Amino acid sequence: MEFKIQFPDGRQVDFHKLVEFLYGITDSEMNILHLLLSTDEKLSVEDISERLKIAKTSISKPVNILLSKGLIMRDKTEGEGKRRPKYLYYTDKNAVYNKIVNDLEAIAKIFCEKYKSHVESVVAK
Repeated sequence: MEFKIQFPDGRQVDFHKLVEFLYGITDSEMNILHLLLSTDEKLSVEDISERLKIAKTSISKPVNILLSKGLIMRDKTEGEGKRRPKYLYYTDKNAVYNKIVNDLEAIAKIFCEKYKSHVESVVAK
C-alpha cells in the first residue's frame, strides 16, 4: 500500500521516503522495517532473507542500524546443541507509531521556535 503525504503546494512525498529521511535510513533498512511492521510474527534473519528475497549476509547491518535507532527489537533464542544463539526481530507497532509522531512533533516545535527567532531578527534590522 502506498501512502503519500501532500504538501500545501500539491507536491507529494511517499511516507516511506519521509521515514527514511527522518531517521537517516536506507531503502534496504526501510524494506526490513516495513516487513516487520507488516507482520505480527518475530522473524529470523533467514525469514527476512526469504521474504525480501535478499542474501542473509546483507541483513545483519541494516537490522543493527534499525535496532540502534529504536525502530525494531529483537529476542535471543538458544541455538540447538552447540549452535550459536539465534535472534528474532520484530516491532512494537504502537511504539514505532508513537516514536515517529513524537519525533515529528519535536521537529515541528524546533522549526517553529527557530523560524520565529529568524523572522524576529530580520524584522529588527
